[in-house]
Amino acid sequence: MLQIVKYKKAFSLSYAEYGDEMGFPILINHGLIASIKDSTLFNRLIDLGARLVCMARPGYGASDPYEMKNIAEWADMVGSIIEELGLSQFDVLGMSSGAPYSYAIGYKFPDKVRNIYIFSGVPALYADEVLAVWPHPVNKQANLPELQSLAHDLFFANVPEVDLEKNDIKDSMMNECFGLALDFKIRILDWGFILADVKKPVFMQHSRYDNLAPVEITAKLLPNCRLYIKESDVHFSEEILDEFIKDTIAPYFI
Repeated sequence: MLQIVKYKKAFSLSYAEYGDEMGFPILINHGLIASIKDSTLFNRLIDLGARLVCMARPGYGASDPYEMKNIAEWADMVGSIIEELGLSQFDVLGMSSGAPYSYAIGYKFPDKVRNIYIFSGVPALYADEVLAVWPHPVNKQANLPELQSLAHDLFFANVPEVDLEKNDIKDSMMNECFGLALDFKIRILDWGFILADVKKPVFMQHSRYDNLAPVEITAKLLPNCRLYIKESDVHFSEEILDEFIKDTIAPYFI
C-alpha cells in the first residue's frame, strides 16, 4: 500500500511496503526508470519473509519534486520513513541509479544498517578518477529544466503509447521527468560524503561488459566491499536481479 510522509513538514515522500510486516526490513532504492509499485521484482525476498520498504525519490510517482542539495540529503529524507516505521535495523538494496542513495543511507545510519546490496550500481561519479573513465558526457553546469528535456528525449520521446501506462514509465515521467533530471544533476557533484566513510559491508554485482572500469574503482573506494562480476553485458533484467537476490541476499535470510 502506498504511504506518504512529510519531509520538512512540507514535501511529500512516498513509499510502499510489501512482504511480512514482522520480517527483517530492506530499504529499496530504485533505478533511473522505475516505480515502487513494481513489487514483483522482489517476489523472492517476499517469499523469504522480508519486509520491503520501496521508496520513491523526489519527483517520482507521488513524491513531490523537491530539489535535494546533494545525494546525502536523501538519507535525511529517508530518516522520516525510518522514524515513521520505527526501524531499528535494516538492510539496503540499491539498483542502478539507486546505488549512490543506498551509500548515503549507510553513511547516515551506520548503527542501523546491517548490509548494503548494490545491483548494477551507478559508480562514484563525484570522484575525478571515476569520471575520467565514465563513458557518457558530463555537464556539471546543466540546470534542471535542461536535464528534464534531456531525460525526456533520451528515454521517452519514442515510447509506444501502450507503454505509457506501465508503472515504471508513468512514475518516471511524473513532474516532467524531474526525478531523472535531479539524479543526472547531483550524481556528478559533491555527494556530501565520501565512500571511504561508508563502513558497512557492501555486496556489489556488476556485468563485466557494462561499464565495469568505473565500478571497479568505486569498489576500491569502499572500505568493506565485495564485488561480484557477472559474465554478461546486461545492465538490468528481472532474471539477473533474481539471481543476485538468490545468490547474495537470500543467504542472510536463511
